[in-house]
Amino acid sequence: MPTTAAMMTRANFAELLTPVHKKIFFESYNEVPMVYKKIFKTEKMNAKTQSYPHLGAFGLWAQNTEGSKFNHDKFDEGEVASFEAKRYDKAYQLTWELVQDDLYNVMKGIGKGGSAKGLGRGLRATEETETSKVISGGFDNVGYDGKALFAEDHPLINSSATCSNLVSGALTDENLKKAMTLMRQQKDEAGIIISASAKQLVVCPELEFTAKAIINSIKQAGSSLNDINTIPNMEVVVWDYLSDSTGATKPWFIQDTSFDNLLFLRREEPIFGSEKIQDQMDYNMYGYTRFDVGYCDWRGLVGSKGV
Repeated sequence: MPTTAAMMTRANFAELLTPVHKKIFFESYNEVPMVYKKIFKTEKMNAKTQSYPHLGAFGLWAQNTEGSKFNHDKFDEGEVASFEAKRYDKAYQLTWELVQDDLYNVMKGIGKGGSAKGLGRGLRATEETETSKVISGGFDNVGYDGKALFAEDHPLINSSATCSNLVSGALTDENLKKAMTLMRQQKDEAGIIISASAKQLVVCPELEFTAKAIINSIKQAGSSLNDINTIPNMEVVVWDYLSDSTGATKPWFIQDTSFDNLLFLRREEPIFGSEKIQDQMDYNMYGYTRFDVGYCDWRGLVGSKGV
């Protein structure tokens, strides 16, 4: 015999509603693929804080002669890139009166204002926003080495030289080639070439078609010359959250995804639950998670503000 749906009562209020709203919450959270997951490496945090100490590097090997002692070298300790889990949450109330007066929509996990769906989409937008801030703020921040994420003079621990991962100018065929060449010249802490090469080009939405024209054109983009397009067919990632609402910048950057640089560290996975409000007949529906975002190295990245 078919089962009869349980009648909503004050006693089973949360028991009936929470699973439905939880399902809607996670469906909405996952309904669109996260773009940042193509750019940031996602890892699990095993404690509230997590550190990435930077160590120096050995230089080139020195020539020696038969019967001589080994050439000795050492490397030094550098700065530490640190992360700390931050709490993010949001809640909404379901009143008994709302359930009684709008039972159909509440039972569908929607409720007033599409509550469960909005909560899930809000978390997705939060994660995209927080990760995009690492890039948009990466031209002016002060990072673990005392320089911005994108800077012309990153210090090297075991070398007197500096290294750049910053270019200037709009996204053009010429400027993209400059960025790719600059990445090829990136060095380790002892000043030795690390052979980084761009695997993807990440752009704000205003540069989507410019990027695709540069990468996918048979001939050299933006030129009347008959030269072939020599830029490798790297992946173009369009990141809506990288857009500058003021229009002052149009940021873009290239990335070697084989390097550990941009990190999304999850301390606690998103959860959805409910709790009764004290001295009321109503319930809080809530979402909760903890994570931190940032970078542990600037290598494998070259960026421009796009101005």
